[in-house]
Amino acid sequence: MNYLRLNYIYFNFITKDIKISRETNMIQGILTFQFKLNQIEATGEINPEFSPIQLVFSNNKFDENDFSGLIIENDIFGTFYQHTVGIFTPRYGYSNFYTGRLKETPYQIYSYFKQLTDGTQYLTISLFELDDEIELFEDLIKDMAGRLDTIYEKLTKASNTRQLDLISNVNVRLKNELKYTIFQVERLSKLDKLQKVSLIYNSSERLKILEILRERPASKSEIKSIVEQMKPTVNIDILLRPFLELNLIRRDWIKGEKDRKTGVVTHQGEYIFLVKDIIFARVPNQNLLKHFKETNNDLLSLFKQKSIDYFTAYDPYEEPLENTQNLASILLNPDVYDFFVLMRSNHYPLDKIPKIFSEFAVTEILLDNLKKLNVITEIKDENKRSWICLLTDVKPLTIFPEYLLPKIREAFRREEEEDKEGKEAKEGKITYEIAKKALNLLEISYPEKVTF
Repeated sequence: MNYLRLNYIYFNFITKDIKISRETNMIQGILTFQFKLNQIEATGEINPEFSPIQLVFSNNKFDENDFSGLIIENDIFGTFYQHTVGIFTPRYGYSNFYTGRLKETPYQIYSYFKQLTDGTQYLTISLFELDDEIELFEDLIKDMAGRLDTIYEKLTKASNTRQLDLISNVNVRLKNELKYTIFQVERLSKLDKLQKVSLIYNSSERLKILEILRERPASKSEIKSIVEQMKPTVNIDILLRPFLELNLIRRDWIKGEKDRKTGVVTHQGEYIFLVKDIIFARVPNQNLLKHFKETNNDLLSLFKQKSIDYFTAYDPYEEPLENTQNLASILLNPDVYDFFVLMRSNHYPLDKIPKIFSEFAVTEILLDNLKKLNVITEIKDENKRSWICLLTDVKPLTIFPEYLLPKIREAFRREEEEDKEGKEAKEGKITYEIAKKALNLLEISYPEKVTF
């Protein structure tokens, strides 16, 4: 990655900014049901139904009395089947998750099924727009599922013993859990630019796309084929979204060329071109250093030495990818990110950390994860009191990918040489039109940069 270092030196002087729009929340609601057979004793016939427990919607588009435009009974039964196809007896504890697209309405779901040991069955369905990246919310939904297990246990026990007050209290808690998860999803839906970079480095599929484009322009269909080998259900347009929003790539249509022998048009279609490269980098927390100096804080010398010790050995281009991925992952946690932003210009005693975390966040675990990644550090003052400070800020570096120029020329020359020798072009090589388009896009995009 040394070539990135050289390019950043002169690219950092370019001043044109690219504005990034914030995403809007697309979760539609979380619905909970209990499955009931409703067997008629006299005839033995059954009338299965999904009895609503708590239905929480994120907007006024749907309500408890009319949500058929969101999901209908056939899709609820279909989802239930996906969860229970492997269950052979109704008398044991069982749970699983399912993601998929609804057949009757234009939404996708992330659902959770829970069967208790007495056979009682519950279904929790979180509904999203089709273009939502529901994998981003996987941890939030699984955390919610863990808490719902306890609620469903209590609700079943209260119903079996007909404790009406307890049923009412448990239902209130269930509704609050659903509201809280929707709130967390909404927070995570509104990503800023730093978190959009985290999306790239937190995804093996997106990192693969970046790896491909660092070598040459590639067709959308080729990229799609490669990442589908990693994960068959990926949506290539969703994967490309943060690249586009950060202005790192361009998409353009290539007419293609007709083979002189066969008449077949090759290299035609939509191509993806890398016009900016980006890496995660740690930088000293200048805001806090400045604050300590201005206030003559006794912690200045200790914090400054901690910073010197870390950055003396730090090289962003030598940072292990695993560390970067771990950092990207925690920055996508709403609680961690709120704390990270707060600590950029603040410091707090360990025994008085601000209560900005959500109700279910474990402060000790969050702090420990940040310490392991050297994002925060703990300093003891003269009185042996521990203080928490942000040791390293995080700043993505956008780089003009000059290293692509010889690679583009080499890829075209190989194509040209094979053509002269009468050989068929191998898949993955680029034509003159692709090379010309790539160089043109690099030229016109050179003055642009994303600021963080």
